[in-house]
This record gives sequence, C-alpha cells and structure tokens, in this order.
Amino acid sequence: MNFNFVLFFGCYFYYLFLSGVEITGAPTESGSLKLLYVIFRHGNRTPNGPEELYPEDPYLNEKYSPIGLGQLTNSGKRREYRIGKALRERYNQFLGQYYTPEIIEPVSTDYNRTKMSLLLVLYSLYPPKGVEIWKWNTDWQPIPYNYLPASEDKFLLGTLCPHYIELYDEYSHSPQVQAKYNKYQNIFNYISRNTGLNITSFRDVYQLRFGLLAEKDWGFELPEWTKPVWPQNMTNLAIREYFIGTGTTNLRRMASGYFLQKMIADIKLKINHTTPNRKIYLNSAHEDNLANLLITLDIFKKPHIPDYGAYLTFEIHLINGKYGIKIYYQNYETDEPRLLKLPACESFCALEKFISLTEEYMPAPDLCYR
Repeated sequence: MNFNFVLFFGCYFYYLFLSGVEITGAPTESGSLKLLYVIFRHGNRTPNGPEELYPEDPYLNEKYSPIGLGQLTNSGKRREYRIGKALRERYNQFLGQYYTPEIIEPVSTDYNRTKMSLLLVLYSLYPPKGVEIWKWNTDWQPIPYNYLPASEDKFLLGTLCPHYIELYDEYSHSPQVQAKYNKYQNIFNYISRNTGLNITSFRDVYQLRFGLLAEKDWGFELPEWTKPVWPQNMTNLAIREYFIGTGTTNLRRMASGYFLQKMIADIKLKINHTTPNRKIYLNSAHEDNLANLLITLDIFKKPHIPDYGAYLTFEIHLINGKYGIKIYYQNYETDEPRLLKLPACESFCALEKFISLTEEYMPAPDLCYR
C-alpha cells in the first residue's frame, strides 16, 4: 500500500479526533440498534392551491398539466425514492432483505403528495427479492400503508386540531406577536402592493413563499418585484412562522406532542415484546412536522425551512443494558445525516431521560377538541 496514502488518511482521522468532528456514517453500535422511527417531508410539488397564489400572479391560471395543483413533481418523486435508498444503505443489515408486515408500520398524512412520497420510499426500501418477485423484470412490490382522514389525524396533523387553531389565532393576535409583525410592516406593505394580497403576518409570507418556490421549481421565472425580497427576506420571515406556531406549551403539545406521545408508546411496545418483530416506523409528512419537532426538542439551533425530502431518524438502541435514543437529521447540508444532541442529554439519550425531557409536551387525550 502506498505510504503517502496511509499517512494522509492517518493525519485526516487524527484531525477529526482532535477537532471533535463526528463521522456520521452507518450506525456505530449496529448490534445495539433495536428500532427506527423515521419522519420525512414529501418531495418537490406544484403550488398547493389558492392559498399559495396571489391575484397579480402571472401564472395564476396555470394548470400544471398533467399532474395539477399540490402534486408531486418528477424531481420530487426522485428525491423520495432516494430516501428509501439511503435508509436501505444505512440500515441494510438491521432491516433484513425481505418485507413482512410485522417489520414495518408505514403511515402518511391524507394528502396525495405524502401518500405518493411514502410509496416511493417503500419502493426503494423494500424491492422484491427471490420469492417476493411476482412479475419478471419488476423491481417493485406492493406494500400497504395507513392514513387517517386529515380531520382525525392528531398524530401527524395536530396543527389542524380545532383547539390548536383557536389557540393559534389567540396567540398570533396577542400584543407580543403583533409587535413582532409591526417590525416588518415595510416588507409586508411592499409584498402586498405587488401581489394584491393583504400581507399582515409571517403566516401570509410563509404560504406565499411556498407558492413562489413551487413556480420556480416548475421552471417559471419569478416576477421582477420579487428580486428585493427573494429568497432571503421572504425565507427569513417564513421561518419565524414556526416559532409562532409553537409559541406556547399547548401549541407544542398539539403540533409535536401527539407524535412524540405515540413514538414513546411504540418504543415501549417494542421493549416489552408486544411488537417483537417491528423494526421501523415510517411517517410521511410535511416540513412543519420536522421544524415543530426540532423546536419542541430544543434542537432547532440553525432555524431553517426543512428541505423537500428532509427526514429525522430516531434510533432506539440498547447499550450496556440501557435503552436510549440517538437522533439523526438529514437536510442535505452534508452527505450523511447529522447526529443531534438534546441540550440536557447525551448524544445517546437514555429513554427515561428523553421521556422526562418531553413530559411537559405530552397532550391530554381531549386537548385537540377541547
């Protein structure tokens, strides 16, 4: 072997050791891994509908044929397909080669783009092998998934809870939030004049930004008026909406608490051998699911809008007789998912500690409809 090659890599890894950089490749203690809990954002899409368009929009009457509004684009399909490939590469030995119903629980929100995203992740995560091949020259097999109607889905759509909407409206009209809006009145007025909308909140900018991004992704040139505010100013204002939507304890309980509550319950089912063969939970959702979780867990240290196909992976390990959680986040800033650390816990956070840290955000069963 070339001595210079060995010397280079020896120095490189020594530098990583000294600088505290974590190498985030495959799970380190692979034999200790017991369960995966994954939540991901759907892929690139067309504008969602009237709430993301505006009266002066030059593309207002665009049909986005043949797929229509709010649907996954081909680039979005490829992005979701790559999630399954990445999970398969990272957890291949743990997941096993063959699909069986008890191994996986796939769940989606009640939107075409999230359902299609889940199908694409399943496609690349569990291609048929051997006896699973049901048609010659086919690398796909049907895998069932579940979803709840949007009006009933507290788990992934807690922000649609009637009580959440009531409390959000109350908080967003509070003096402290109105003071935040007042600081950006000049930008609100500028956008209002050029769109024909009445922009008065971060939420208004948040929705408009997604529409503009979808138009740009489709290949349209954004109008001249956007240049002073796109993308940085509008993105910065849109990010602030996450902090309004999680601005109180009860808002966090519904935005993220129902998901965390179910995840903890599912982990306990695995530990007590109620679901001994379960290896992975897959949840197809939206960027606000990820942002709200990161805020609730106090690990949203670099506020941003989670990219299409971004995902959080909660790895449940058994190390030295103790169950705990490692949290990885893939937002495509690096090739491999980044290991996140809760402020009051270690990178491997003992399950009891994790439960204690999130206890404040566990919702009462009736909170959604109170």
